[in-house]
Amino acid sequence: MIIPILMLAIGLAMLLTAAHVIIPGTISIAHYLRIPAHVVAVLLIAAGTSAPELVVAVQAALNGTPEIVWGNIIGSNITNILVVLSITGLLFKINTNDLAIKRDMLLLIALTALICLPAYYFYSLPLFVGFLLVIILASYTFFLVNQKPGEKETEKNLTEKLSFQRTLIYCFFGITGLILGADTMIKGAVELANNLSISKTVIGLTIIAFGTSLPEIAAAVASLFHRRFDMALGSIIGSNIFNIVAGLGITRFVSELQISKDMLSIGMPTMIFATFTLAIFILTRRPIGKIISCYFLTIYFIFLWLNLVISG
Repeated sequence: MIIPILMLAIGLAMLLTAAHVIIPGTISIAHYLRIPAHVVAVLLIAAGTSAPELVVAVQAALNGTPEIVWGNIIGSNITNILVVLSITGLLFKINTNDLAIKRDMLLLIALTALICLPAYYFYSLPLFVGFLLVIILASYTFFLVNQKPGEKETEKNLTEKLSFQRTLIYCFFGITGLILGADTMIKGAVELANNLSISKTVIGLTIIAFGTSLPEIAAAVASLFHRRFDMALGSIIGSNIFNIVAGLGITRFVSELQISKDMLSIGMPTMIFATFTLAIFILTRRPIGKIISCYFLTIYFIFLWLNLVISG
């Protein structure tokens, strides 16, 4: 019992330390590369924290378990919106009037439709869709790195600039710490749950699902403490974009991704609902505060309950 608790404590310490250094590193690298900070948040934090989902997806595809691929990607996207965004919204009111955020939200809507329509029609992800997702991944990345910051942001980034060497150290240890800290916490929590005789279904739906989003939660909250609302929301939406274009796009070249009826009946509708509900608030410039956050969390708990009922 002591070892799992110790792992939880160590993982949490790593997570908090990493979150503390990743945001200054991200802002500073945005200055050196002369691109907006939210772009670096998408490329570095969102893509970096989505790396575990990509590894899990590829391994699952190689092992012939496409249901894990779909569950991992869909579950992560649901958790990012209904949990990560909600936790940050409970702590700070999140403004949604950034034009870049609207652009990324529209892309996420298009990508969600692109994978959902074939899934319901073919019960799988066709190869041409996987090819299209990889093209979008390359095009989106190219587009982001060619963005230029405004004058106000350039001045703001300059005031928070670190030395180049410290910037690289902060970014490297920030991303590494977020991933390793979350992994250590998940292992400790699973071990503790096993010692308490909690079922594997409950562990999978709660501890692992929530645990894989810990890096996004830590990074988003840290962004808000630095008053960088564009980075907080950008990293969440960006993570969902990379989950789809990289997690499903690349994995489709490894294996045919058939999808189960259970996923089509609960998981995918929940992801669609969460994505389009978030889009309404962003496209209408409505801030996300405590009431909306509580609403999103309620939907998430209903989603967990439905999964428990079906699995039980």
